[in-house]
Amino acid sequence: MIVGRAIIPNIKEARKKIEQLGAIFKGEYIYKDIIFIPDKNNFNLSDDYLKLRVYTENNWPTKNFRLVRKIRGKSVLKQEFDSEKASLKFINDEFSAEFKRGFEFSRTGWQYDLKNNHIFVEDVENFKPTIEIESESEPELKSLFDQIGIVEKLTESMPEIMKRIKIV
Repeated sequence: MIVGRAIIPNIKEARKKIEQLGAIFKGEYIYKDIIFIPDKNNFNLSDDYLKLRVYTENNWPTKNFRLVRKIRGKSVLKQEFDSEKASLKFINDEFSAEFKRGFEFSRTGWQYDLKNNHIFVEDVENFKPTIEIESESEPELKSLFDQIGIVEKLTESMPEIMKRIKIV
């Protein structure tokens, strides 16, 4: 799967265009990402980070506390927990030498499926509205971006973008 994220001009209009393309609405979700940053100077969160995702609302078969480590965009760890306390204990036990708690931000999103594509329209706290598309090919991803209408394609991870906004 190819994944791309872009800034969109308007959530309502983007959702309308996605539905006009024949996408099927799969549900709404709300979550908070707690980002753990490398315990060093001069780091880029597009290279390596640890995030604890805390779901308030979702339609996915997942527990409400999901830990993910991404290195250069690839998930190298995915683990779910029954409580925030259990997840934070695991992070402390396994990662306290490498990472420290950095910042958090929340999102509200709407998921759509269109053929073999997954589309996520998101309202990200203290940022602009975005769209993330998981597609089978780069040309298909570009075509969907063109049809839906974007302002700017993003090349950095959301944690790296939010790091600058949160001034970490």
